[in-house]
Amino acid sequence: MKTVGWPETPFERRVETLLAAVPGWAGRPVRYALAAAPVASPTHRATASDCLRVAVAGEPDLFVKVRHPDMVADLSPVATEAAARAGGLGLGPAVRFARDGMLAFDYLPEPWRYARVGDLQDRGNLAAVLTAVRRFQEGEPFGHRVCPFARVSALAAEARNVGAPLPEGTDGLLAAVDLIGEAVRAAGVDLRPCRNSGLASDVMIGPGGVRLVDFDQAGDADPWFEVGAVINENCRFEPARWAAIEAYAGSCTPSILARCRLYGVVDDALWGLWGVVRSITCRRGGIEFFKYGQWRLFHARTGLADRDFEAWLRSL
Repeated sequence: MKTVGWPETPFERRVETLLAAVPGWAGRPVRYALAAAPVASPTHRATASDCLRVAVAGEPDLFVKVRHPDMVADLSPVATEAAARAGGLGLGPAVRFARDGMLAFDYLPEPWRYARVGDLQDRGNLAAVLTAVRRFQEGEPFGHRVCPFARVSALAAEARNVGAPLPEGTDGLLAAVDLIGEAVRAAGVDLRPCRNSGLASDVMIGPGGVRLVDFDQAGDADPWFEVGAVINENCRFEPARWAAIEAYAGSCTPSILARCRLYGVVDDALWGLWGVVRSITCRRGGIEFFKYGQWRLFHARTGLADRDFEAWLRSL
């Protein structure tokens, strides 16, 4: 770990300036190290913030997220509140402070580790995640609406504005997302507080079970959008999807499964557009935003081409 006071690169200078300004840390030895390297493809991890393990003399280690300025627009205004709520419920690590674009949590030491898709293809692990998701969704609304359809529309407009290289077939995909939005609104939506993330890497697995660790997209949304995103990320076959919904809700119906499958297409379209757009707007080297975006858009088109797609729409 590096000791604050010897910055060598612009990254280190920025981090050390922020850490040195934390109240109560002045004059105390502060050490830090990168806790998670940024990877967009295939895990989509640590791209929006620098993730540090910070050690301050006399205190337990912290996991500190330092927000990148080029990702501020992607951050929900209730992200900190959501993380603190999860920590208070024991669903995530406790939040210790939030200031100057930093968010500090209790550090989860080894053998805790971030989950991979293979981990959540285990039915027990996936059921534990969905149980935690449901508990989080039982809280009071945040008062901040998150609409995945509006997010797709905004990213599509941004893609056009920045000249992002979208693959052939994207216009048809966007039209399909609009159609899904009309069907969902006609069927009705019950808003609940949600993380709105299905990413395996937003889950930690350890001796205490699972913890939810990323709330950057938090807000009030259809809870089935989050469930659909989770099973879209981690389930490849219908029996596994059905079992995951049963683990979350106690039972499953064809209508609920259809809603989750359609939301999976929307989630793929959203993150696909995000990846392609961020490959233009984010100039940090070595992060494969474009590759990730292309993959998610391909997966969205695969869902759109499923022979049951029209039946899903009709069954909502």
